[in-house]
Amino acid sequence: DEEYNTVSALLAEGAKPFLGITSGQLQVGHFILSLGIVLMAFVEYPGFPLTNLPTPLRECLQSGLLTIYVINTVLSVLSVFKAMERNQPPILWAVKTFSVGGLAFDQLTQLPTKQELERMGNKDKKLGRKRLARR
Repeated sequence: DEEYNTVSALLAEGAKPFLGITSGQLQVGHFILSLGIVLMAFVEYPGFPLTNLPTPLRECLQSGLLTIYVINTVLSVLSVFKAMERNQPPILWAVKTFSVGGLAFDQLTQLPTKQELERMGNKDKKLGRKRLARR
């Protein structure tokens, strides 16, 4: 029985792929893209194409980021409760969900809850007893 630990969570091990792309790759891509958008929205440096944007476009990026991170904050709060149901570190999942949003939340909800693990454990014990009885 392998335990799903912090490293497993950060690498998105066991998460279902989305359109054939692994969850880990999607999360890295989303995180890098969000850093790029933060750079474009808040840093003004003349001569560099990503930071030399007109003010209306910069404001549009800022409002988009605000919307995304408000949603991520709500998901982050929900992830704390979901993590406790699954015996996972709540702070890790709150931070991960805040940074990559629904991808992390989906990964968390794919993990079995404590009750599901107990039921699976009881089934394994029953199967073991049946196998012993057959011998």
